[in-house]
Amino acid sequence: MKLIAMVDSKEMMASLSQADAYLVGIAGFSTNFSGYVTLAEVEEIISSGLVDGKELFVSLNKNMHDADLEPLKTLLSSLNKLPIAGIFYYDVALVQLKQRGLCKHNLIWHQEHMTTNYDTCRFWQNHGVLGACLSSEITLAEIEAIRNQVTMPLIVLVFGYIPMFVSKRHLVTNYQKTFSFPVDKTRYTLKKEGRTYPIVNDQLGTQVYSAHILNGLSEKLVLEQAGIDYGLCNFAFLPSETWGPILDKFREVNQANVTTLESEVDLLCEHNTDKGFFYKETIFRVKKYEK
Repeated sequence: MKLIAMVDSKEMMASLSQADAYLVGIAGFSTNFSGYVTLAEVEEIISSGLVDGKELFVSLNKNMHDADLEPLKTLLSSLNKLPIAGIFYYDVALVQLKQRGLCKHNLIWHQEHMTTNYDTCRFWQNHGVLGACLSSEITLAEIEAIRNQVTMPLIVLVFGYIPMFVSKRHLVTNYQKTFSFPVDKTRYTLKKEGRTYPIVNDQLGTQVYSAHILNGLSEKLVLEQAGIDYGLCNFAFLPSETWGPILDKFREVNQANVTTLESEVDLLCEHNTDKGFFYKETIFRVKKYEK
């Protein structure tokens, strides 16, 4: 299994040089990143040699609007000239633009909470999509079932805060303005029932993350054995001095040292970790009303 590090700058990439691949979000076209890069910065990253011998993926995972389409076409035209491994997408507009020949790169289906089943993976594969980044809200068993049913490359989040909620509305800013609070930052926290949830309120809206950090170190071995192609690592909201050591442990883990290394990752995360949805089924029940 290759490890993809989500990065927000050339400097962050340099501090995670042991990664096999990198994922960057383009400013104005991406969400759920600790920071975003411009097209010029992508070009600089490539020319710097930091990705030599590795893969660089670009995320365009924003829900696109009519006003975004022409700038998106211009961006794709520029990206077509760059040696990137693929584009993570949310909006179907990317698939349509690729079918029209405006996108030359491979597409990775990344619709956050909706990449949950093998039938839809097959659907997008039949429409020219290369791979899928699976939802972080399905179980380990469900991930393995998808792997057994599809031939496309699969990516699974194995470390980091899990995106819970994205809205194009500026919920925090609206609240602050309503009650005349100062609007002076983009990162916040919400404390509820003894848990602390990171919140980002930026130019694209509001993003809320899980209270705990997903530590899938032992699950990385299971996913690797199942044939998952990539493990995704998100270091947002963590001190920079922990990034490299955590990624090292994900690279070094094996059956003999997994218990020790998992405890060390927990310690680096100040014991604010859990297993996310790897062992927790999401069950929807229809409430019955009496007539």
